[in-house]
Amino acid sequence: MPIYRYTALNRKGKEEKGILDAGNAVLARKMLRAKGLYVRTIAQDEEKRERELFPFLTKIIYRVPRRDVALFARQLGTLLDAGLPLDRSMNNIIDQTENEFLKKALIEIKSDVVEGDSLSTALSKHPAIFPSIYGNLISVGEKTGTYEKALLRLADLEDANLTMKNKVQAALFYPVIMLVLLGAIMSFLMGVVVPQIQQLFDEMDMELPLITNLVLAVSDIMSSWKILILIGILAAGIYALQRYYATPEGRRRIEELLLKVPLVGSLLQKSILARFSRNLGVMLENRVPLITSLQVVSKVVNHSIFNAEIERAIDKIKEGSRITDAFRDSVIVNQMILGMLSAGEASDNIPGMVNKIADILDEDVNAAVQKFSTLLEPIMIILMGGLIALIMMAILLPISDLQKNMQF
Repeated sequence: MPIYRYTALNRKGKEEKGILDAGNAVLARKMLRAKGLYVRTIAQDEEKRERELFPFLTKIIYRVPRRDVALFARQLGTLLDAGLPLDRSMNNIIDQTENEFLKKALIEIKSDVVEGDSLSTALSKHPAIFPSIYGNLISVGEKTGTYEKALLRLADLEDANLTMKNKVQAALFYPVIMLVLLGAIMSFLMGVVVPQIQQLFDEMDMELPLITNLVLAVSDIMSSWKILILIGILAAGIYALQRYYATPEGRRRIEELLLKVPLVGSLLQKSILARFSRNLGVMLENRVPLITSLQVVSKVVNHSIFNAEIERAIDKIKEGSRITDAFRDSVIVNQMILGMLSAGEASDNIPGMVNKIADILDEDVNAAVQKFSTLLEPIMIILMGGLIALIMMAILLPISDLQKNMQF
């Protein structure tokens, strides 16, 4: 649905600015008039329009790195903790911010705060940059007078999440690099070297082994216009897979399949669980209600399988179940986690126990990353060496046969 930015006058004659979702500009005006606002200007958000037209570029063009968001939270928390007023703190940070999209958001947030909004409300107007966990934690901090502490805790949380994400990405990056390198080597051999050898075989008009014929057939495809057909099929397949993943059912099936992939699935599950535990622990530490905490953390996790399990647990808690019982039959937690949750309930220290679970899972992820890298490296080397050896065998076998025939 399109997003519209507007300026309007309220019943007291004060100017208000904001954004709202509406099917079109006419409906947007009606919605504002129903709120008692006199609309002065209204226009569709151009950035939103571009994102709707080119969704595949959204994450690249409009990206605000989480490292920048973590830095903002830490800087603002530090300045507020030092006694600097909020508006001056925001001005200092805005002057130092380089990312233009984050800077624009911070300017709007500062303007909203000056006009009377709380910081939590102002941040919640930019959910793409500041997820709901920011609004919830800072809102609690505002009520207790400790929202600078909440900002510093959010910065720590962002750093922990980034560290976890970088570890997993680093583990998965190695096989991608190896596959790209393998593809480049294979393309050179099959597209340049083998066609030259094929000319020699054609001139000799000799009978070739099956393995050689197979390699020559693949080389013929890769060194002619036929490769364009394969590239087109591959591109269409990737696009179709992307479109399928955009559907709820497609996303669920693909994410479920990834969790079942050996090594990769275990690594992903542990990293998601660690992020879930870390965020939940922070929410509960800051006395956000359990159900609200789970709802917010579900959005942070953003994984269809985990989200479904969390929703089921929330329903059970609403019916009166304890958190341990709510997750007892869940596929996303193991007996160790259930045992620690039970101990946390018995000692009336669930937040502390959830944070301990996150620490243990962090260590598990580190071990899983190390195991993944240790096992994958020889596998990739064997795969690369095996394919290159296969091509060399296909080339050398006919040459060896030719030499034997010449001796006779």
